[in-house]
Amino acid sequence: MTDHTVLVVVDDLFFAAKIGETIRQLGGIPRFAAEASEFTGESEGSKTAAIIVDLDLSRTDAVDLITHLKAGETTRDVPMMAYGRHTRPEAFARAREAGCERAVPRSEFVKRLPEFIASSCPQVRAAR
Repeated sequence: MTDHTVLVVVDDLFFAAKIGETIRQLGGIPRFAAEASEFTGESEGSKTAAIIVDLDLSRTDAVDLITHLKAGETTRDVPMMAYGRHTRPEAFARAREAGCERAVPRSEFVKRLPEFIASSCPQVRAAR
């Protein structure tokens, strides 16, 4: 079964709602976690099509989480996008070094999210 579940690791509830709504509008299914301990791997019968990570998580080191996900057998090849504050460019570099394909400032993330979902989940409809 092809799935279009998008794992979203974010602890900002307001922003999580915006991300989730965009994913749903594009036909994807968001699955949220606020920290590494909430991520249990693949759901039964479900495959993660994309991963989004907030680099400014308060309870989890986002770069360690990216490293862990990129080392995991079921998530290593899953497209990943991370976002964070524009005032922390070193976080973007660290995320890329850990294996994240795209790491951008939060403002750019909002603009690129529909394209990322469409390219990661070919079965979802194109953005707008």
